[in-house]
Amino acid sequence: TTPHVIAVHEWPPADQITVIKEMIVGFNELIKGTAPEGIELCYTWARTDIGAFCLWKVPSVEALEKFFRKFGPTMLKTTKFYPVLQVYPGSIEYELSLLQAIVDMASK
Repeated sequence: TTPHVIAVHEWPPADQITVIKEMIVGFNELIKGTAPEGIELCYTWARTDIGAFCLWKVPSVEALEKFFRKFGPTMLKTTKFYPVLQVYPGSIEYELSLLQAIVDMASK
Protein backbone atom coordinates (compact mmCIF):
# COMPACT_ATOMS: atom_id res chain seq x y z
CA THR A 1 0.00 0.00 0.00
CA THR A 2 1.03 3.59 -0.50
CA PRO A 3 2.08 5.08 2.82
CA HIS A 4 0.99 8.41 4.10
CA VAL A 5 3.69 10.67 5.47
CA ILE A 6 3.34 13.75 7.63
CA ALA A 7 6.03 16.32 6.94
CA VAL A 8 6.72 18.68 9.82
CA HIS A 9 8.25 21.85 8.42
CA GLU A 10 9.96 24.40 10.64
CA TRP A 11 12.33 26.87 9.03
CA PRO A 12 14.18 29.86 10.46
CA PRO A 13 12.56 33.27 9.88
CA ALA A 14 15.57 34.30 7.79
CA ASP A 15 14.65 31.58 5.25
CA GLN A 16 10.96 32.59 4.92
CA ILE A 17 11.15 34.17 1.43
CA THR A 18 13.41 31.39 0.08
CA VAL A 19 10.99 28.77 1.39
CA ILE A 20 8.00 30.57 -0.14
CA LYS A 21 9.78 30.62 -3.52
CA GLU A 22 10.49 26.88 -3.20
CA MET A 23 6.84 26.26 -2.31
CA ILE A 24 5.71 28.10 -5.44
CA VAL A 25 7.93 25.89 -7.61
CA GLY A 26 6.92 22.67 -5.83
CA PHE A 27 3.19 23.47 -5.87
CA ASN A 28 3.40 24.29 -9.58
CA GLU A 29 5.00 20.90 -10.25
CA LEU A 30 2.15 19.22 -8.39
CA ILE A 31 -0.52 21.28 -10.20
CA LYS A 32 1.01 20.65 -13.64
CA GLY A 33 1.28 16.93 -12.92
CA THR A 34 5.03 16.99 -13.54
CA ALA A 35 5.99 15.89 -10.02
CA PRO A 36 7.38 12.36 -9.75
CA GLU A 37 4.75 9.64 -10.08
CA GLY A 38 3.02 8.76 -6.85
CA ILE A 39 3.80 12.03 -5.04
CA GLU A 40 0.51 13.56 -3.91
CA LEU A 41 0.00 16.39 -1.44
CA CYS A 42 -3.23 15.67 0.44
CA TYR A 43 -3.40 18.47 3.02
CA THR A 44 -1.37 21.36 4.38
CA TRP A 45 -1.86 23.09 7.70
CA ALA A 46 -0.03 26.36 8.30
CA ARG A 47 1.42 26.70 11.76
CA THR A 48 0.78 29.79 13.87
CA ASP A 49 4.54 30.32 14.05
CA ILE A 50 6.82 29.66 11.09
CA GLY A 51 6.24 26.30 9.52
CA ALA A 52 3.61 23.85 8.34
CA PHE A 53 2.32 20.30 8.65
CA CYS A 54 1.66 18.50 5.38
CA LEU A 55 0.09 15.11 4.72
CA TRP A 56 1.50 13.36 1.66
CA LYS A 57 0.59 10.14 -0.13
CA VAL A 58 3.86 8.76 -1.48
CA PRO A 59 5.52 5.54 -2.65
CA SER A 60 8.14 5.94 0.12
CA VAL A 61 9.72 8.47 2.45
CA GLU A 62 12.80 8.33 0.21
CA ALA A 63 10.73 9.41 -2.82
CA LEU A 64 9.40 12.38 -0.86
CA GLU A 65 12.89 13.33 0.31
CA LYS A 66 14.05 13.21 -3.32
CA PHE A 67 11.16 15.52 -4.30
CA PHE A 68 12.22 18.00 -1.61
CA ARG A 69 15.91 17.80 -2.59
CA LYS A 70 14.87 18.93 -6.07
CA PHE A 71 12.08 21.44 -5.33
CA GLY A 72 12.54 22.43 -1.67
CA PRO A 73 16.16 22.03 -0.58
CA THR A 74 15.94 24.83 2.01
CA MET A 75 12.77 23.36 3.52
CA LEU A 76 14.31 19.88 3.56
CA LYS A 77 17.09 21.00 5.91
CA THR A 78 14.62 21.43 8.79
CA THR A 79 11.82 19.05 7.77
CA LYS A 80 11.09 15.77 9.55
CA PHE A 81 9.07 13.02 7.86
CA TYR A 82 6.82 10.64 9.80
CA PRO A 83 5.13 7.67 8.08
CA VAL A 84 1.61 7.38 9.49
CA LEU A 85 -1.36 5.04 9.39
CA GLN A 86 -4.87 6.51 9.43
CA VAL A 87 -6.71 5.33 12.54
CA TYR A 88 -9.89 7.42 12.55
CA PRO A 89 -11.96 7.27 10.56
CA GLY A 90 -10.79 3.73 10.02
CA SER A 91 -8.91 2.88 6.85
CA ILE A 92 -8.66 -0.55 5.27
CA GLU A 93 -4.95 -0.60 6.14
CA TYR A 94 -5.77 0.02 9.79
CA GLU A 95 -8.45 -2.66 9.81
CA LEU A 96 -6.04 -5.15 8.23
CA SER A 97 -3.36 -4.32 10.80
CA LEU A 98 -5.88 -5.03 13.60
CA LEU A 99 -6.90 -8.33 12.03
CA GLN A 100 -3.25 -9.32 11.63
CA ALA A 101 -2.57 -8.42 15.27
CA ILE A 102 -5.45 -10.72 16.34
CA VAL A 103 -4.04 -13.58 14.26
CA ASP A 104 -0.55 -12.98 15.64
CA MET A 105 -1.79 -12.98 19.24
CA ALA A 106 -3.89 -16.11 18.68
CA SER A 107 -0.93 -18.03 17.28
CA LYS A 108 1.28 -17.42 20.33
